[in-house]
Amino acid sequence: MPKVLLLSLLTLLSSISGAEEFLSWHYSYQDALAEARATKKPLIVEFRCAPCINGREFDAQVLYTKPNSHRGKLLKQFVRARITTMTGVDIAHFDRDWHNSLYYFIINANEDIYMRYGGRDEASATTYLNLDSLELALSLGLKEHEKFLAGSRPSPPRPRRRTPANHPLVKKNVISTGRCTECHLIADYTAQEKQLAGTLDPISDLYQSPDIQSIGLHLDIPKGLLLKNTSSAAKQAGLLPGDTITAINQQSVLTFGDLQYYYNKVPRSAEAITLTVHRNQQSYTLTLTLPDEWWKTDLSFRHWSLETQLYFKAQSLTTEEKVRLKLPPEGFASKITHIDFEAFLSRNHQLKVGDIITAVDGRYSDPRTSDLKAHIQLCHSAGKTRQLTLIRDQSTLTLPLLTGRKAFRKATENLIAPDQSEVHWSQPESITKGKQVAASYRACIANQHLIIEVKHQPSWHTYAMDNPARAIATRGFVVDQDLPTTIHLPNSLNTSGPWLQSPPHNYSNPSINWLTWGFEGTSYFAIKLLSTPQADTQIRISSQACNKDSCAAANALALKVPPPNATQTNLMISLILESLIPVAK
Repeated sequence: MPKVLLLSLLTLLSSISGAEEFLSWHYSYQDALAEARATKKPLIVEFRCAPCINGREFDAQVLYTKPNSHRGKLLKQFVRARITTMTGVDIAHFDRDWHNSLYYFIINANEDIYMRYGGRDEASATTYLNLDSLELALSLGLKEHEKFLAGSRPSPPRPRRRTPANHPLVKKNVISTGRCTECHLIADYTAQEKQLAGTLDPISDLYQSPDIQSIGLHLDIPKGLLLKNTSSAAKQAGLLPGDTITAINQQSVLTFGDLQYYYNKVPRSAEAITLTVHRNQQSYTLTLTLPDEWWKTDLSFRHWSLETQLYFKAQSLTTEEKVRLKLPPEGFASKITHIDFEAFLSRNHQLKVGDIITAVDGRYSDPRTSDLKAHIQLCHSAGKTRQLTLIRDQSTLTLPLLTGRKAFRKATENLIAPDQSEVHWSQPESITKGKQVAASYRACIANQHLIIEVKHQPSWHTYAMDNPARAIATRGFVVDQDLPTTIHLPNSLNTSGPWLQSPPHNYSNPSINWLTWGFEGTSYFAIKLLSTPQADTQIRISSQACNKDSCAAANALALKVPPPNATQTNLMISLILESLIPVAK
């Protein structure tokens, strides 16, 4: 036998022999699910973006686990699946922060999610990946599965199935080209689709997964959700080293992945959260007051196409410096400390080191942030020109800034033309209490529906269209209650079917026989159209907005709704419509 062939055979036999030393994994999700159904075992599902270097070492340590190790004995009690492309995966069910290239779910054969394992911070993709904490998660997952088998863990509701192929930009730019459907591509193109739909909320859609350390939660990472130390807001709330976090806002959490996922769900207007901890064999629920800009993180590792590129760095002025320059103390005035070389090549601006930017498009402050870059990110789309007011050599100037877009392994342009899928909304109109905005309304026509959006300021809420009907259904007769939302349409608008609305919250106070339902945050109303108008349509909204201290009302608030621009069904509008329920009669 030739020496080269003999060496090749020995290498092959060695690799086969070596492979037997490690646990096997399914690379087909459906095959893994079938085995779980047959064996009644739980599943651990690893989602791994194979081309990404982040998490590669941890992935290998888990993948090549020896069966007789402690971790191996735990993993043998699971059906194991390793999925290396997201094509075909139900991303609505396996929802997460898609800027993690390695992530695990522990589930059962019904696909109920017991827990998430994974997550990262802005410093590193592996800060919270730890083999000891993974083994702890596996043990907790087995306990959750015992509850399921005993019938004490009911299946939660599941969202409607949605795969990457349901996202037009992902399908056209990734799947149809034969590329691997990487997690960060799902994130980026979804954000672009939201921008086309006019529903992008940068403060939550771009600034995802706020850092728990910024509120003083410092985990003993190998021990899961055990607190190693507390500081700032967490310390002030009464959390102590040695506490184990068990819930956030009454939502049970078992891992850092769970905690980060549900912390990310907290509205960015929230002023506090509750954390439940286990301490000395007892459970305590503590209220943690969120600091200003608790949601803000460094976006650099995300490589968003929608992240506005400024081509300079700036340092915020101190309060004393702002006062001395007669600028708003709460403003975002900043001194330029560095000019990117690209600005000279592309002529994006004519700024100089030492310039003090005081305003953007005439705006000097932002109630959400005192950071100049964050303000521009929240308020201004990438690729647009903005006018900067600045101080240079004791003179006030106005200079243009042409912002840019970032490209990272994806096309920088939307390949679905804006005139086919972009949704045009009306200008917003607001309910006010004095100078304070309580809620703002806007409307659009898309997907053969008229859609009205209402955004509530923190602590304010408005009321359901079917408040009277809900009260009668509850009590059997009409009771005193808050004014329902009423939407008046012109006779020229032909509609079909009932009004739809977001599921309302129950704000009733039965002790005084006060029954009322309404909305907070962002909510929607919609009605199907038999035909679409070709010109602007004026609708009127009557509504009442209240907080715990007072109320404000708007009678016949007028919105001029532009005719539909999109000729294709818009996915994000479809998801809004799917979330609505019929208004009771």
